[in-house]
Amino acid sequence: MSLAVRPALDTTAAELFASQGILKNPSSVPTNLKIFVSQADRALAECRELVKRGELTERRGGEFQELLVDACRQIMLHPIIASNNYLKRFAQGVSFAQAKHELQQFSIFAAQFNAAQALLVANAPTVEAYEERLHLLLNEEGIPYEEGFEGELTGRWSMETVHFTWLRSMAEGLGLKFEEIGKIWLGLPGTRAFVDATFRYYTSTDQNTALGASFGVENWAANSLWEPWIAGMRTLNAALPRPVDMGYLTYHDAEEKHHSQATLDELLENFREPWFDSAKFLKGGRAILDEGVLAYYESQLKTLPEKDSTWPARAAGQ
Repeated sequence: MSLAVRPALDTTAAELFASQGILKNPSSVPTNLKIFVSQADRALAECRELVKRGELTERRGGEFQELLVDACRQIMLHPIIASNNYLKRFAQGVSFAQAKHELQQFSIFAAQFNAAQALLVANAPTVEAYEERLHLLLNEEGIPYEEGFEGELTGRWSMETVHFTWLRSMAEGLGLKFEEIGKIWLGLPGTRAFVDATFRYYTSTDQNTALGASFGVENWAANSLWEPWIAGMRTLNAALPRPVDMGYLTYHDAEEKHHSQATLDELLENFREPWFDSAKFLKGGRAILDEGVLAYYESQLKTLPEKDSTWPARAAGQ
């Protein structure tokens, strides 16, 4: 869509979104958009540098602004990110059985997502994307970064630094054995739908679709997944004689913000390619949220054990 008002290229993300009616004013950014607005500023700054160096025309710079507005409106304001009722209620506290239910089903997505990431590496459209995706996968499989959550890897592998090992530790604390996590045949209908959508869109051979799906799933994780899950588990742990290990959750809460920034950096990089198609990108982002993430939480809410009247009627939305 065309911007209602064409702002100057030095407009901040908050000002840009306010000018298009997404925000009431630039100084009041809702919680579900704080990370995205901050990270969009970095992408916009890089866009301005490209225009300044003559590597991008001012017209194309304006079109990138337009793309960020559309991504915010169609993906970041999707109900499963902007108003995830299930996770809001989870953050208030859960029973042991409910925490176990959540981790078991999420573990299935997590295990299958690793296979999807390998396909994403194989189908990377550029050398830069290939290297970035490969680093993410190798880190997931047990090779730490030298510093923080991005950059060079140490080259040292250990089973103790495999992310699924941390998930297994959490699972053990919730009474789940190895054979009770990660297996696709244990997946409930919504979990299987999430996995199917991941392989349909996230690993699509259409680069625009895959890019959009990656943007959608990584920004869902960074903006609405980990913090409410951690909050609910902390409340549960306070009542348990032996607290459940939450290292898997806390690490990914910190890491995911780097992943979501990478989706914006990669978006600007691929926006400059002749094959980039904004409509397909946005469609891929919406599809994985509609058919995958939303389906997962609707299924989780429907099958939740020990559910009382404090739980919402709908997994997302007003």
